Amino acid sequence: MPEIFSSYNIEKDAWNWRCAMNAFTNGRSYEKMSSEDLNILSQIKWLSQEEANKILIPYLEKKYEDNHDEIDDAVKQIKIKLDMQKDQIFELMEKLTKRPIFNENFQIRYTTCKRWPYVRKTWEIWTFDPPEKTWRLRAWSWGFTHELLHFQTHKYYQNEYPMNQLNHPQFNLIKESLTFLLNHEFPWVNLSTDRWYPNHQEFRKVLEDYRLSCWDKKDFEDLIKFGCDYILEHNILSEE
Repeated sequence: MPEIFSSYNIEKDAWNWRCAMNAFTNGRSYEKMSSEDLNILSQIKWLSQEEANKILIPYLEKKYEDNHDEIDDAVKQIKIKLDMQKDQIFELMEKLTKRPIFNENFQIRYTTCKRWPYVRKTWEIWTFDPPEKTWRLRAWSWGFTHELLHFQTHKYYQNEYPMNQLNHPQFNLIKESLTFLLNHEFPWVNLSTDRWYPNHQEFRKVLEDYRLSCWDKKDFEDLIKFGCDYILEHNILSEE
């Protein structure tokens, strides 16, 4: 089975901080950050990464220095906790998506920004430490599984029919909405309930109703076809 590695990198963290303000994001969890952190975010809005780093790097270096032991512990615990469940997660994901896990290893980047993104080009995932340490296993296993489903969808389905008939906003809608499956297909993994973004709830319900009506006779590929057909038939997020 693939391996999971975790690390803390100030420049990688700075990238996430800038994206929290400058890139499209469905969620705004970073707004739960401290007033000091939010002040830094406000200073880097619309700056290039190079310009933002002039503010962020010194700030994050001090943050790491002040919280060195806590951050180091979190980085170690991410790997420990995920190693406890990774084989089960990978096995269930292969069964669900009908494809092998596409990569030999996964890099988890610890971030001090309360935003949990992934980068498809490098197959990296960012994660933060939940406020309540007793939620670590649940939060990290849920988050990793959520992003792993995205990775499998990108790798095996995005450029194939029928997903290749969708425009980018339409693909993003079905890609994010498919994560409702975590609530059904990973019963033995210590996951939180995956509700995710408010703007996807209506379509998630459409997919979930379809799954509940015929899953004993259907599968992941059929669910994708149903979802793509529904989006195109109803002109959801159509560019026309």
